[in-house]
Amino acid sequence: MHEPNGKVLLVATLDSKGDEVTFLKEQLDARGRSVCVMDVGTAGSPEFPGDVTRKSVASRTKTPVDVDGPAEALSAMAVGATAIVNEMFKAGEISAIAGVGGGKGAGVFHQITCDLPYGFPKLLVTSARPALLAEIATTSDTILLPTIVDLMGINRFTNAVLINAANMLCGLEWAEDVSRPGKTVAVTAFGVTTPAVQSVMSRLEGSDVNVIVFPANGAGGRSMESLIAKGEFDGVIDLTTTEMADLLLDATASAGEGRLTAAGAVGIPQAIAPGAVDMANFGPPESIPKHLSDRTTYRHTPMTTLVRTIPDETAKIAYQTADRLNRSVGPVAIFWPARGVSDYDRPGKPFHDPVANVSWRDAMQQTLRADIPVLESDFHINDPEFGALCADWMIAQLSESA
Repeated sequence: MHEPNGKVLLVATLDSKGDEVTFLKEQLDARGRSVCVMDVGTAGSPEFPGDVTRKSVASRTKTPVDVDGPAEALSAMAVGATAIVNEMFKAGEISAIAGVGGGKGAGVFHQITCDLPYGFPKLLVTSARPALLAEIATTSDTILLPTIVDLMGINRFTNAVLINAANMLCGLEWAEDVSRPGKTVAVTAFGVTTPAVQSVMSRLEGSDVNVIVFPANGAGGRSMESLIAKGEFDGVIDLTTTEMADLLLDATASAGEGRLTAAGAVGIPQAIAPGAVDMANFGPPESIPKHLSDRTTYRHTPMTTLVRTIPDETAKIAYQTADRLNRSVGPVAIFWPARGVSDYDRPGKPFHDPVANVSWRDAMQQTLRADIPVLESDFHINDPEFGALCADWMIAQLSESA
């Protein structure tokens, strides 16, 4: 069996998680996997010093570790630990990183690993609350092993999860980038914009452009923004900006305030369309807020009910979108499909509302910088010709920057 070249780096607060780290290290040692332990603790005395001591970590941050409050102290340690981890990664000393901790430890681990590339093995054994796990899951590719019980010593529950962690870590190794040559473009998709995405993919891949598709379901948008900020993409065709509708209506598929910000900040070309801004996502019908109870709805699945956005809301979505795009330092173009913005937005379909759609277009035109064009077309978003327009614009932008 091939043995990974680099070590597994275990990161934890050894004053509170020494027993658990010792157990995991012993399990890895028994399986022949080399281990290095880093202590990021700030309170009490460590169970053992670790290979990278807390003193060493603290020496790499300009912020005093003895600041008031545990959160500030741990944040300071995260700065020093990040610097050390990045150096170890660049030197090829580690081929995987694992964290063991509760809420505080999980937060520090997430901070430390944010700069590591997509695909580098990151595993976190944690008792952190579900909301924090959701944050980590939607902004990184960290493998999460929730303990369910608290991490307070070795018992039959923690024993099982730590043994599983050891087994997994023995099979994890950083693989150097083997991506295809050429440019890579991110594209957003939803079930109701799938034909548009397929059209874009066909056109781009026919021009030797790599396409990575993200579901516009909240988690997908956040992941895409995070990867764009890391420089993973050369352009983005944001066909499906429906997450902005969920942000406005506080629905279940919101990607947060950071949506539609990363591409503009790094300066890559952006093709923007109002895909599925006719809808916001909620759970079963009874989950729809009372103030939206008189709206047109559609039962997309047993667990998903869509609420049709109205003209005032589509205008607000456009204003918020334009505000973000106006800060862009790279090329931007808006593509307007006059015949509908989703598969449910056609004559005879439940969300057909040209007035609401035009409100988005008009607000966009009124708010955008003068140098950002709104390119109108007499197509439905899912017509092949519309996808081709978006793809051809992107191909031209990528050719200019080659």
